[in-house]
Amino acid sequence: MLDLHNPGEWDTSELEWFVLRRDAPPMEDDRLGTFLGQLREIAGQRVAAGSRVGVAVGSRGISRIDEVVRAVVMVLGERGAEPVLIPAMGSHGGADANGQLEVLHQLGIDERRLGIDVDASMEVEHVGTLSGGQPVYLSQAALGCDAIVPVNRVKPHTDFRAPVESGLTKMLTIGLGKEKGAASLHAAGFSAFADILPEALELVLVRLSVPFGAAVIEDQWHRLHSAEVVAGELILQRDEALLAEAWGHFARLPFADLDVLVLREMGKTISGAGMDPNVTGRFPGHPLPAKTQVQRLAVLDLTEGSLGNAIGVGVADIVTERLRSKIDWEATYANAKASRSLAGAKLPVVVNSDFDALALAVSSITSGGRGLPRMVAMESTLGTNHVAVSEPLLNEALSSGYAVVGAGSKAELDRAGNLLRIGDLDFFCR
Repeated sequence: MLDLHNPGEWDTSELEWFVLRRDAPPMEDDRLGTFLGQLREIAGQRVAAGSRVGVAVGSRGISRIDEVVRAVVMVLGERGAEPVLIPAMGSHGGADANGQLEVLHQLGIDERRLGIDVDASMEVEHVGTLSGGQPVYLSQAALGCDAIVPVNRVKPHTDFRAPVESGLTKMLTIGLGKEKGAASLHAAGFSAFADILPEALELVLVRLSVPFGAAVIEDQWHRLHSAEVVAGELILQRDEALLAEAWGHFARLPFADLDVLVLREMGKTISGAGMDPNVTGRFPGHPLPAKTQVQRLAVLDLTEGSLGNAIGVGVADIVTERLRSKIDWEATYANAKASRSLAGAKLPVVVNSDFDALALAVSSITSGGRGLPRMVAMESTLGTNHVAVSEPLLNEALSSGYAVVGAGSKAELDRAGNLLRIGDLDFFCR
Protein backbone atom coordinates (compact mmCIF):
# COMPACT_ATOMS: atom_id res chain seq x y z
CA MET A 1 0.00 0.00 0.00
CA LEU A 2 1.07 3.61 -0.62
CA ASP A 3 1.54 5.58 2.58
CA LEU A 4 0.65 9.13 1.53
CA HIS A 5 1.78 10.56 4.86
CA ASN A 6 5.34 9.31 4.59
CA PRO A 7 6.94 9.63 1.15
CA GLY A 8 9.89 7.57 2.31
CA GLU A 9 7.59 4.57 2.54
CA TRP A 10 5.86 4.87 -0.82
CA ASP A 11 6.03 1.53 -2.59
CA THR A 12 6.67 2.36 -6.24
CA SER A 13 5.74 -1.19 -7.27
CA GLU A 14 2.17 -0.45 -6.14
CA LEU A 15 1.88 2.88 -7.98
CA GLU A 16 -0.82 2.98 -10.66
CA TRP A 17 0.25 4.33 -14.03
CA PHE A 18 -1.84 5.54 -16.97
CA VAL A 19 -0.42 5.25 -20.49
CA LEU A 20 -1.19 8.17 -22.78
CA ARG A 21 -0.73 8.95 -26.46
CA ARG A 22 -0.98 11.98 -28.71
CA ASP A 23 -1.52 10.49 -32.14
CA ALA A 24 0.10 12.11 -35.14
CA PRO A 25 -2.14 13.40 -37.92
CA PRO A 26 -1.57 11.78 -41.33
CA MET A 27 0.99 13.36 -43.62
CA GLU A 28 -0.76 14.87 -46.62
CA ASP A 29 2.09 14.54 -49.10
CA ASP A 30 5.68 13.48 -49.60
CA ARG A 31 7.72 16.38 -48.27
CA LEU A 32 10.76 15.56 -50.43
CA GLY A 33 9.13 15.98 -53.83
CA THR A 34 9.28 19.79 -53.86
CA PHE A 35 12.72 19.68 -52.25
CA LEU A 36 14.12 17.62 -55.11
CA GLY A 37 12.85 20.14 -57.63
CA GLN A 38 14.45 23.00 -55.67
CA LEU A 39 17.74 21.12 -55.58
CA ARG A 40 17.82 20.59 -59.33
CA GLU A 41 17.02 24.22 -60.02
CA ILE A 42 19.67 25.73 -57.74
CA ALA A 43 22.35 23.16 -58.58
CA GLY A 44 21.86 23.89 -62.26
CA GLN A 45 22.49 27.57 -61.57
CA ARG A 46 25.27 27.39 -58.97
CA VAL A 47 27.23 24.12 -59.24
CA ALA A 48 29.84 23.72 -61.95
CA ALA A 49 30.31 20.41 -63.72
CA GLY A 50 33.53 18.73 -62.60
CA SER A 51 33.64 20.58 -59.26
CA ARG A 52 34.38 18.76 -56.02
CA VAL A 53 31.50 19.45 -53.62
CA GLY A 54 31.67 18.58 -49.94
CA VAL A 55 28.34 17.47 -48.46
CA ALA A 56 28.63 18.43 -44.78
CA VAL A 57 26.48 16.25 -42.51
CA GLY A 58 26.53 14.89 -39.00
CA SER A 59 23.61 15.78 -36.72
CA ARG A 60 21.97 12.87 -34.97
CA GLY A 61 18.47 11.50 -35.16
CA ILE A 62 17.11 13.60 -38.03
CA SER A 63 14.04 12.09 -39.66
CA ARG A 64 14.80 10.77 -43.16
CA ILE A 65 18.25 12.38 -43.14
CA ASP A 66 19.58 9.53 -45.27
CA GLU A 67 16.99 10.33 -47.95
CA VAL A 68 17.78 14.04 -47.84
CA VAL A 69 21.52 13.39 -48.20
CA ARG A 70 20.89 10.88 -50.98
CA ALA A 71 18.83 13.47 -52.87
CA VAL A 72 21.60 16.07 -52.54
CA VAL A 73 24.26 13.59 -53.70
CA MET A 74 22.10 12.44 -56.62
CA VAL A 75 21.45 15.97 -57.88
CA LEU A 76 25.12 16.93 -57.57
CA GLY A 77 25.98 13.84 -59.59
CA GLU A 78 23.39 14.73 -62.22
CA ARG A 79 25.04 18.11 -62.51
CA GLY A 80 28.38 16.42 -63.24
CA ALA A 81 29.94 17.40 -59.92
CA GLU A 82 32.00 15.10 -57.67
CA PRO A 83 30.28 14.94 -54.26
CA VAL A 84 32.24 13.86 -51.17
CA LEU A 85 30.90 13.32 -47.65
CA ILE A 86 32.47 15.42 -44.89
CA PRO A 87 31.48 14.81 -41.25
CA ALA A 88 30.58 18.20 -39.74
CA MET A 89 30.07 17.38 -36.09
CA GLY A 90 32.76 19.18 -34.08
CA SER A 91 34.15 16.81 -31.46
CA HIS A 92 31.51 14.09 -31.75
CA GLY A 93 32.46 10.50 -32.46
CA GLY A 94 35.16 10.72 -29.80
CA ALA A 95 36.88 13.53 -31.74
CA ASP A 96 38.30 10.84 -33.99
CA ALA A 97 38.05 10.33 -37.77
CA ASN A 98 36.94 6.72 -37.49
CA GLY A 99 34.48 7.64 -34.76
CA GLN A 100 32.92 10.37 -36.90
CA LEU A 101 32.65 7.97 -39.82
CA GLU A 102 30.88 5.50 -37.54
CA VAL A 103 28.43 8.22 -36.49
CA LEU A 104 27.57 8.80 -40.15
CA HIS A 105 26.96 5.09 -40.65
CA GLN A 106 24.66 5.01 -37.62
CA LEU A 107 22.66 7.82 -39.18
CA GLY A 108 22.18 5.65 -42.25
CA ILE A 109 24.60 7.75 -44.30
CA ASP A 110 27.00 5.30 -45.91
CA GLU A 111 29.47 6.46 -48.54
CA ARG A 112 29.55 2.94 -50.04
CA ARG A 113 25.82 2.87 -50.70
CA LEU A 114 25.94 6.42 -52.02
CA GLY A 115 28.85 5.53 -54.28
CA ILE A 116 30.99 8.49 -53.23
CA ASP A 117 34.11 9.14 -51.17
CA VAL A 118 34.24 10.37 -47.59
CA ASP A 119 36.89 12.55 -45.97
CA ALA A 120 36.62 12.33 -42.18
CA SER A 121 39.99 13.93 -41.43
CA MET A 122 40.12 15.96 -38.20
CA GLU A 123 42.81 18.30 -39.55
CA VAL A 124 41.88 22.00 -39.55
CA GLU A 125 43.25 25.34 -40.69
CA HIS A 126 43.06 28.71 -38.94
CA VAL A 127 40.93 31.00 -41.13
CA GLY A 128 40.45 34.09 -38.96
CA THR A 129 39.90 35.54 -35.51
CA LEU A 130 36.71 36.92 -34.01
CA SER A 131 36.51 40.37 -32.41
CA GLY A 132 36.43 38.64 -29.01
CA GLY A 133 39.75 36.94 -29.75
CA GLN A 134 38.51 33.43 -30.55
CA PRO A 135 40.32 31.76 -33.47
CA VAL A 136 38.09 30.26 -36.17
CA TYR A 137 39.16 26.95 -37.68
CA LEU A 138 37.87 25.04 -40.68
CA SER A 139 38.22 21.45 -41.79
CA GLN A 140 41.01 21.01 -44.31
CA ALA A 141 38.76 18.55 -46.11
CA ALA A 142 36.19 21.30 -46.56
CA LEU A 143 38.79 23.85 -47.63
CA GLY A 144 40.00 21.41 -50.27
CA CYS A 145 36.60 21.38 -51.98
CA ASP A 146 35.38 23.74 -54.67
CA ALA A 147 32.08 24.12 -52.79
CA ILE A 148 30.37 22.99 -49.59
CA VAL A 149 26.70 22.05 -49.17
CA PRO A 150 25.65 21.78 -45.49
CA VAL A 151 22.72 19.54 -44.60
CA ASN A 152 21.22 20.02 -41.15
CA ARG A 153 18.09 20.26 -39.05
CA VAL A 154 17.03 23.65 -37.73
CA LYS A 155 15.88 23.35 -34.11
CA PRO A 156 16.09 24.91 -30.65
CA HIS A 157 19.51 24.36 -29.10
CA THR A 158 19.99 22.55 -25.83
CA ASP A 159 22.29 25.11 -24.20
CA PHE A 160 21.55 28.64 -25.38
CA ARG A 161 18.87 31.00 -26.72
CA ALA A 162 19.67 33.24 -29.68
CA PRO A 163 18.12 34.35 -32.98
CA VAL A 164 20.05 31.49 -34.62
CA GLU A 165 20.63 28.21 -32.78
CA SER A 166 21.03 24.72 -34.28
CA GLY A 167 21.03 24.82 -38.05
CA LEU A 168 23.15 25.51 -41.11
CA THR A 169 25.07 28.40 -39.49
CA LYS A 170 26.19 26.28 -36.56
CA MET A 171 27.17 23.39 -38.82
CA LEU A 172 29.36 25.63 -40.97
CA THR A 173 31.05 27.40 -38.06
CA ILE A 174 31.29 24.74 -35.33
CA GLY A 175 30.61 21.42 -37.08
CA LEU A 176 33.19 22.03 -39.81
CA GLY A 177 35.61 23.39 -37.22
CA LYS A 178 36.06 19.84 -35.95
CA GLU A 179 37.26 19.42 -32.35
CA LYS A 180 39.67 22.36 -32.38
CA GLY A 181 37.20 24.76 -33.94
CA ALA A 182 34.34 23.68 -31.70
CA ALA A 183 36.48 24.11 -28.58
CA SER A 184 37.66 27.54 -29.72
CA LEU A 185 34.19 28.98 -30.28
CA HIS A 186 32.75 27.35 -27.18
CA ALA A 187 35.43 29.12 -25.17
CA ALA A 188 33.36 32.29 -25.55
CA GLY A 189 30.54 30.63 -23.60
CA PHE A 190 27.05 29.86 -24.80
CA SER A 191 25.80 33.29 -23.74
CA ALA A 192 27.99 34.81 -26.48
CA PHE A 193 26.72 32.58 -29.30
CA ALA A 194 24.15 35.14 -30.46
CA ASP A 195 27.08 37.31 -31.52
CA ILE A 196 29.85 34.87 -32.40
CA LEU A 197 27.90 32.57 -34.73
CA PRO A 198 27.01 35.34 -37.23
CA GLU A 199 30.53 36.77 -37.00
CA ALA A 200 32.13 33.37 -37.48
CA LEU A 201 29.86 32.66 -40.45
CA GLU A 202 31.16 35.78 -42.20
CA LEU A 203 34.72 34.49 -41.87
CA VAL A 204 33.74 31.01 -43.03
CA LEU A 205 31.95 32.28 -46.13
CA VAL A 206 35.10 34.19 -47.14
CA ARG A 207 36.97 30.88 -47.35
CA LEU A 208 34.25 28.47 -48.45
CA SER A 209 31.99 28.64 -51.46
CA VAL A 210 28.53 27.65 -50.21
CA PRO A 211 26.13 27.66 -53.17
CA PHE A 212 23.26 26.39 -51.02
CA GLY A 213 22.35 24.34 -47.99
CA ALA A 214 19.57 21.92 -47.11
CA ALA A 215 17.57 22.80 -44.00
CA VAL A 216 15.21 20.29 -42.38
CA ILE A 217 12.44 20.91 -39.83
CA GLU A 218 10.68 18.16 -37.90
CA ASP A 219 7.16 18.13 -36.50
CA GLN A 220 6.06 17.25 -32.94
CA TRP A 221 6.26 13.56 -33.80
CA HIS A 222 9.82 13.91 -35.11
CA ARG A 223 8.70 13.35 -38.68
CA LEU A 224 10.03 15.35 -41.59
CA HIS A 225 7.88 18.47 -41.69
CA SER A 226 9.80 20.31 -44.40
CA ALA A 227 13.07 20.25 -46.31
CA GLU A 228 14.14 23.53 -47.85
CA VAL A 229 16.96 24.52 -50.17
CA VAL A 230 18.57 27.69 -48.82
CA ALA A 231 20.78 29.91 -50.99
CA GLY A 232 24.21 30.32 -49.42
CA GLU A 233 23.92 34.09 -48.97
CA LEU A 234 20.58 33.66 -47.15
CA ILE A 235 21.67 31.01 -44.63
CA LEU A 236 21.77 33.31 -41.60
CA GLN A 237 18.46 34.93 -42.48
CA ARG A 238 16.67 31.62 -43.13
CA ASP A 239 18.17 29.96 -40.05
CA GLU A 240 16.50 32.64 -37.94
CA ALA A 241 13.12 32.35 -39.67
CA LEU A 242 13.16 28.55 -39.64
CA LEU A 243 14.07 28.48 -35.93
CA ALA A 244 10.90 30.41 -35.12
CA GLU A 245 8.96 27.86 -37.17
CA ALA A 246 10.73 24.95 -35.49
CA TRP A 247 9.72 26.20 -32.03
CA GLY A 248 6.12 25.98 -33.18
CA HIS A 249 6.58 22.27 -33.88
CA PHE A 250 8.68 21.42 -30.84
CA ALA A 251 7.37 18.51 -28.74
CA ARG A 252 7.39 19.07 -24.98
CA LEU A 253 5.56 17.76 -21.96
CA PRO A 254 2.49 19.80 -20.96
CA PHE A 255 3.25 19.75 -17.22
CA ALA A 256 4.70 22.74 -15.37
CA ASP A 257 6.25 20.70 -12.58
CA LEU A 258 7.02 17.03 -11.98
CA ASP A 259 8.18 15.23 -8.89
CA VAL A 260 9.85 12.47 -10.91
CA LEU A 261 10.73 12.02 -14.58
CA VAL A 262 11.96 8.56 -15.61
CA LEU A 263 13.70 8.10 -18.97
CA ARG A 264 14.38 4.64 -20.33
CA GLU A 265 17.46 5.93 -22.14
CA MET A 266 19.58 8.92 -23.05
CA GLY A 267 22.40 9.38 -25.55
CA LYS A 268 23.89 11.25 -28.48
CA THR A 269 21.47 9.52 -30.86
CA ILE A 270 18.67 11.29 -28.99
CA SER A 271 20.09 14.77 -28.37
CA GLY A 272 23.38 16.60 -28.55
CA ALA A 273 22.99 16.97 -24.80
CA GLY A 274 22.12 13.30 -24.28
CA MET A 275 18.58 14.25 -23.29
CA ASP A 276 16.99 17.48 -24.44
CA PRO A 277 16.97 20.07 -21.63
CA ASN A 278 14.08 21.82 -23.36
CA VAL A 279 12.06 18.75 -22.33
CA THR A 280 13.59 17.90 -18.95
CA GLY A 281 14.16 21.49 -17.80
CA ARG A 282 17.68 20.40 -16.79
CA PHE A 283 20.42 22.46 -18.44
CA PRO A 284 24.06 21.51 -17.86
CA GLY A 285 25.19 25.13 -17.67
CA HIS A 286 23.23 28.17 -16.60
CA PRO A 287 19.47 27.55 -16.50
CA LEU A 288 17.28 28.66 -19.39
CA PRO A 289 13.51 29.13 -19.46
CA ALA A 290 11.78 25.76 -19.65
CA LYS A 291 8.13 24.75 -19.63
CA THR A 292 8.69 21.84 -17.24
CA GLN A 293 10.63 21.72 -13.97
CA VAL A 294 11.62 18.29 -12.63
CA GLN A 295 12.53 17.58 -9.02
CA ARG A 296 14.08 14.12 -9.60
CA LEU A 297 15.38 12.85 -12.94
CA ALA A 298 16.17 9.13 -13.22
CA VAL A 299 17.76 7.64 -16.37
CA LEU A 300 17.99 3.90 -16.86
CA ASP A 301 20.17 3.28 -19.94
CA LEU A 302 22.49 4.72 -22.60
CA THR A 303 21.74 4.13 -26.28
CA GLU A 304 24.14 1.81 -28.08
CA GLY A 305 24.50 4.30 -30.90
CA SER A 306 26.06 6.81 -28.50
CA LEU A 307 29.28 4.76 -28.61
CA GLY A 308 29.71 5.35 -24.89
CA ASN A 309 29.40 9.13 -25.09
CA ALA A 310 27.21 9.98 -22.10
CA ILE A 311 27.50 13.76 -22.25
CA GLY A 312 24.55 15.24 -20.37
CA VAL A 313 24.44 12.47 -17.77
CA GLY A 314 25.50 15.01 -15.16
CA VAL A 315 22.08 16.67 -15.10
CA ALA A 316 20.41 13.43 -13.94
CA ASP A 317 19.94 12.74 -10.25
CA ILE A 318 19.96 8.95 -10.50
CA VAL A 319 21.28 6.46 -13.05
CA THR A 320 21.51 2.67 -13.06
CA GLU A 321 24.63 0.54 -13.04
CA ARG A 322 23.45 -0.61 -16.50
CA LEU A 323 23.95 2.92 -17.79
CA ARG A 324 27.16 3.63 -15.89
CA SER A 325 28.82 0.47 -17.22
CA LYS A 326 28.31 1.63 -20.83
CA ILE A 327 29.99 5.02 -20.42
CA ASP A 328 33.18 5.67 -22.37
CA TRP A 329 34.64 8.42 -20.23
CA GLU A 330 37.27 9.37 -22.80
CA ALA A 331 34.58 10.09 -25.41
CA THR A 332 32.35 11.81 -22.84
CA TYR A 333 35.16 14.02 -21.56
CA ALA A 334 36.22 14.93 -25.11
CA ASN A 335 32.69 16.21 -25.76
CA ALA A 336 32.61 18.04 -22.42
CA LYS A 337 36.00 19.64 -23.05
CA ALA A 338 35.11 20.81 -26.55
CA SER A 339 31.77 22.29 -25.43
CA ARG A 340 33.27 23.73 -22.20
CA SER A 341 30.37 22.11 -20.36
CA LEU A 342 31.98 19.98 -17.64
CA ALA A 343 28.76 19.74 -15.62
CA GLY A 344 27.28 17.49 -18.28
CA ALA A 345 29.97 14.87 -17.68
CA LYS A 346 29.51 14.40 -13.93
CA LEU A 347 28.32 11.08 -12.53
CA PRO A 348 25.00 11.11 -10.63
CA VAL A 349 23.97 8.69 -7.89
CA VAL A 350 24.30 5.12 -9.24
CA VAL A 351 21.89 2.36 -8.17
CA ASN A 352 21.78 -1.34 -8.96
CA SER A 353 18.42 -1.67 -10.67
CA ASP A 354 15.52 0.14 -12.29
CA PHE A 355 13.42 -0.57 -9.22
CA ASP A 356 16.06 1.06 -7.02
CA ALA A 357 16.13 4.09 -9.32
CA LEU A 358 12.36 4.59 -9.08
CA ALA A 359 12.31 3.93 -5.35
CA LEU A 360 15.14 6.38 -4.61
CA ALA A 361 13.61 9.04 -6.87
CA VAL A 362 10.26 8.85 -5.11
CA SER A 363 11.63 8.53 -1.59
CA SER A 364 13.87 11.58 -1.98
CA ILE A 365 11.30 14.09 -3.24
CA THR A 366 9.91 16.88 -1.09
CA SER A 367 6.23 16.86 -1.93
CA GLY A 368 4.92 19.39 0.58
CA GLY A 369 2.24 16.93 1.65
CA ARG A 370 0.31 17.15 -1.61
CA GLY A 371 -0.27 13.42 -1.93
CA LEU A 372 0.69 11.02 -4.68
CA PRO A 373 3.84 11.96 -6.61
CA ARG A 374 3.51 13.63 -10.01
CA MET A 375 5.44 11.18 -12.19
CA VAL A 376 6.13 10.66 -15.89
CA ALA A 377 7.93 7.72 -17.49
CA MET A 378 8.84 7.62 -21.16
CA GLU A 379 11.33 6.19 -23.63
CA SER A 380 13.48 9.32 -24.01
CA THR A 381 13.10 13.04 -24.54
CA LEU A 382 12.00 12.17 -28.07
CA GLY A 383 9.02 10.27 -26.65
CA THR A 384 6.78 13.03 -25.32
CA ASN A 385 3.79 11.78 -27.34
CA HIS A 386 3.74 8.35 -25.69
CA VAL A 387 4.12 8.48 -21.92
CA ALA A 388 3.00 6.89 -18.68
CA VAL A 389 1.85 9.20 -15.90
CA SER A 390 0.72 8.84 -12.31
CA GLU A 391 -2.89 9.63 -11.44
CA PRO A 392 -2.36 13.27 -10.32
CA LEU A 393 -1.31 14.20 -13.90
CA LEU A 394 -4.12 12.42 -15.71
CA ASN A 395 -6.58 15.31 -16.05
CA GLU A 396 -3.85 17.75 -17.11
CA ALA A 397 -2.74 15.32 -19.79
CA LEU A 398 -6.24 14.75 -21.12
CA SER A 399 -6.83 18.49 -21.38
CA SER A 400 -3.58 18.77 -23.39
CA GLY A 401 -4.70 16.41 -26.13
CA TYR A 402 -3.54 13.03 -24.87
CA ALA A 403 -5.79 9.97 -24.94
CA VAL A 404 -5.65 7.15 -22.41
CA VAL A 405 -4.44 3.79 -23.73
CA GLY A 406 -6.15 1.01 -21.77
CA ALA A 407 -6.80 0.98 -18.05
CA GLY A 408 -4.47 2.03 -15.26
CA SER A 409 -1.80 -0.55 -14.47
CA LYS A 410 1.25 -1.18 -12.34
CA ALA A 411 4.78 -1.28 -13.66
CA GLU A 412 5.99 -4.78 -14.46
CA LEU A 413 9.42 -5.67 -13.07
CA ASP A 414 11.37 -8.91 -13.09
CA ARG A 415 12.98 -10.48 -10.03
CA ALA A 416 16.21 -8.57 -10.63
CA GLY A 417 14.36 -5.26 -10.51
CA ASN A 418 14.50 -4.61 -14.25
CA LEU A 419 11.58 -2.52 -15.48
CA LEU A 420 9.90 -4.60 -18.19
CA ARG A 421 6.95 -2.46 -19.22
CA ILE A 422 4.30 -0.01 -18.15
CA GLY A 423 1.15 -0.79 -20.13
CA ASP A 424 2.21 -0.85 -23.78
CA LEU A 425 5.41 1.09 -23.08
CA ASP A 426 8.28 -1.40 -23.36
CA PHE A 427 11.36 -0.73 -21.28
CA PHE A 428 13.63 -3.75 -20.92
CA CYS A 429 11.54 -6.67 -22.11
CA ARG A 430 13.71 -9.63 -23.01
